[in-house]
Amino acid sequence: MPFRNKHVLLIIFVFLSIKLLTLGLYPVVWWDPAVSIGMGKHIYSFGNSGLWEEPRHLVWPLMLGFLWKLGLDVVLAGRILEILFGSFCILLTFLIGRELFDEKTALLGSLFLAISPAFFFFNGIMLTEIVSTFFALGAVYLLISKKYHAAGLLFGIAFMTRFLQLFAFMAVVLVIIVYNKKNIKNIIKLAIAFLIPVIVYLALNQILYGNALFPFLQQIYLSKNTGWLNFQPISYYFTELFKENALYLLSFFGVFLAIRKKNNKRYIAAIFLLFFAFFNLIKQKEMRFLIVLLPYMYLFLSSSIVYLFGKFGSKLSKTLLMMAVALSLAFSAYNASFYYQKESAKINHYAEM
Repeated sequence: MPFRNKHVLLIIFVFLSIKLLTLGLYPVVWWDPAVSIGMGKHIYSFGNSGLWEEPRHLVWPLMLGFLWKLGLDVVLAGRILEILFGSFCILLTFLIGRELFDEKTALLGSLFLAISPAFFFFNGIMLTEIVSTFFALGAVYLLISKKYHAAGLLFGIAFMTRFLQLFAFMAVVLVIIVYNKKNIKNIIKLAIAFLIPVIVYLALNQILYGNALFPFLQQIYLSKNTGWLNFQPISYYFTELFKENALYLLSFFGVFLAIRKKNNKRYIAAIFLLFFAFFNLIKQKEMRFLIVLLPYMYLFLSSSIVYLFGKFGSKLSKTLLMMAVALSLAFSAYNASFYYQKESAKINHYAEM
């Protein structure tokens, strides 16, 4: 089906415009993106510049380092590049929603994602969540189009961009095993393509460290021994997600509706549930972690809203539901401002006087 929906293009245009206008509200570069920039410089200068941290992913540093190699302002260009990836995440959310649900669900889901406080604010911080989510969403879109080799390759790149995207790959493989046992050959196609970038990375690790798994082991060690300031109780995400969208609990109803029938919706249901369970079980909790599951959550939230709207018989009930959606969007936009208030108050102590 050719792409013809102008409304999602309007959502993306507004998203892009506001994000570019708010670039000045990021006065400092966070440690993680600073390391990614340093690693990119290290790669393209053959070790003569920048720095190197073994547990880090390589895809994002490669991109940022390329911008530096071109002679661009790597911070400004890197922020803009991430915002572009965020825009494509909105588009892919729409395309996946249109394929799996309907155009109304797809459009509402993309709107929810665009106004999401966490998704909106962290577009421009230059972390790995947004970029890896783009590759994972692209993989899901190719998967439901039955392009298994291409989907597997993008899942592999997503994993190389952020290791936690392995859960997205595991989820779809699990769905195929449980519900499509006759199509095990599709798992083989996915796995072979997935392993292409992974094997290259493992070979590089073996050359650099003498242990193909060294960065993964370092990542596990750091996750167990750092991040104490962000240790939160199991209730953290359940309460904080109300600030994301006051209606978010309806997404679980959307999951219930989706898994009742045998269809491709089970892929994104499995991804969403596996991510949600994992992030709730680990001690370190930050809202930015949830970016990787937000597109799926908002599609299920939107599907439940569209479903309820169709079931409501009276005009009053439908009006009340529409008002609730409008208020949830306004509440999300309002909460996004708190991220910016905190960020813009930071002082860059390294800026030229």
